[in-house]
Amino acid sequence: MLQMQVTENGLRDNDIKPRVSEWEVIQEAGVKLKPMYGPGYTGMKNLGNSCYLNAVMQAIFSIPEFQRAYVGNLPRIFDYSPLDPTQDFNTQMAKLGHGLLSGQYSKPPMKSELIEQVMKEEHKPQHNGISPRMFKAFISKGHPEFSSNRQQDAQEFFLHLINLVERNPVGSENPSDVFRFLVEERTQCCQSRKVRYTERVDYIMQLPVAMEAATNKDELIAYELKRREAEAARRPLPELVRAKIPFSACLQAFSEPSNVEDFWSSALQAKSAGVKTSRFASFPEYLVVQIKKFTFGLDWIPKKLDVSIDMPDFLDISHLRARGLQPGEEELPDIAPPIVIPDDPKDHMANHFVESLDIDESSVMQLAEMGFPLEACRKAVYYTGNLGAEVAFNWIIAHMEEPDFAEPLVIPAFGEVASSGAAALGAVGLDNQPPEEMVAIINSMGFQRDLAIQALKATNNNLERALEWIFSHPDPEEESDPALDTMDMENNANANILSETGSEGPRIKDGPGRYELFGFISHMGTSTMSGHYVCHLRKEGRWVIYNDLRVCASERPPKDLGYIYFYHRIPS
Repeated sequence: MLQMQVTENGLRDNDIKPRVSEWEVIQEAGVKLKPMYGPGYTGMKNLGNSCYLNAVMQAIFSIPEFQRAYVGNLPRIFDYSPLDPTQDFNTQMAKLGHGLLSGQYSKPPMKSELIEQVMKEEHKPQHNGISPRMFKAFISKGHPEFSSNRQQDAQEFFLHLINLVERNPVGSENPSDVFRFLVEERTQCCQSRKVRYTERVDYIMQLPVAMEAATNKDELIAYELKRREAEAARRPLPELVRAKIPFSACLQAFSEPSNVEDFWSSALQAKSAGVKTSRFASFPEYLVVQIKKFTFGLDWIPKKLDVSIDMPDFLDISHLRARGLQPGEEELPDIAPPIVIPDDPKDHMANHFVESLDIDESSVMQLAEMGFPLEACRKAVYYTGNLGAEVAFNWIIAHMEEPDFAEPLVIPAFGEVASSGAAALGAVGLDNQPPEEMVAIINSMGFQRDLAIQALKATNNNLERALEWIFSHPDPEEESDPALDTMDMENNANANILSETGSEGPRIKDGPGRYELFGFISHMGTSTMSGHYVCHLRKEGRWVIYNDLRVCASERPPKDLGYIYFYHRIPS
């Protein structure tokens, strides 16, 4: 039987989906689910495009450390809240957590209400729950994406939330510590065979989808032939067949070496081929695993991989523990790449302008996965000289309001100014920011980003004079621009590399690498910019589905179709 699917904003899908579609499987449609009531079983109203927020917050407040930090400290947070509590992050978190965990907004209907429903032949349960309108308004304030009415990526929102938790300490405990872990990156020069070990902070383990390891390839080929025949003859589509991917194959793809683009070998003092492998230098208390389902087709149109992965209830990644420098390995010399400072910065930018005709599509893909228009991502990477996704991200933020922001890239002739104010490398952003290409050059010399911006502003974006200014001002000013600070933290959150400064006590909670699954967030739809999110959590020995206001005991938790998975460490 075929039926039309209805998205959360009330619009019908153009596609007719069979009953095995992810929409029905993930929402457990066709199964009579028993409503759940009481503390921890409170639903959240969908504000039109807030299902990504609802799903993430249900998962967050199922974690004891977040419960203690905000709900456990609710009296103190309220006592010390500012005059306008609507603008205080901890107050809003405490209010939302109390609403979800108190049980005051999740009560079963009275007998009289049930009788009235039967008399009126209304068999649908009466939903209560809470509305996150004030919370969403605050947490998305000033953010170009989350403040909009568009659907968003739950993974990006999770990182945005962690960023705000980091910036707004509550008491002596930082609840985001439970997610933080160290990644050891080993980079090897393929020619000299020498290696370099570095560490970075992360909050999410991103697993690639190993499509080549599908166990039902013959079935997939047969389905594709039938689907094309049905479309050509305008007949009903055959029953959907998903690629079945072993989790072990995805884990193997994660641990395999990857090529390093534009690698500069300090041993050779020249560019060379390089490979990088990543391992866990520490294992977090709670492991968040994202399945990288969103990709691009051959036509560069964003799409989602509709796959089934046998995610384990119990996960052991102990074999991914970092080992550091091994006997017989020789480290790459600690020599930075040469910095070429031209007499005229315009000459340097012109060289980048010519060299960057080949756009780094991997950076384009990273930006597009954040939800930005594809053409805007290509322009951002091009106009910042292929310096990477993080630099291009800054260009996007500075040019989002321009009328031709999402228009196709038009490469001007040398010396020609790009149309509609979207100037190329030498352009100053809408907020009068220095060119990101210049900021990146100064960053590469070891100076902080805010100091680089300050120096460029003080010298009218003259690179050579800015360097002289920095050496004559060795101590940066005490006060910094709050807007710049916010932008820096947002960029770092999206790059998964939040800094470790400004805290006391241990920030890394290391331990065994054995975990048990307790929750997952699933996405329905073809891209992160559309569709719907649902959360499943394991509570009191059984699975529960959180579908906005609807909170029910789960009968068939679709653990193989999830997008973000939450694991808790198993004690030794």
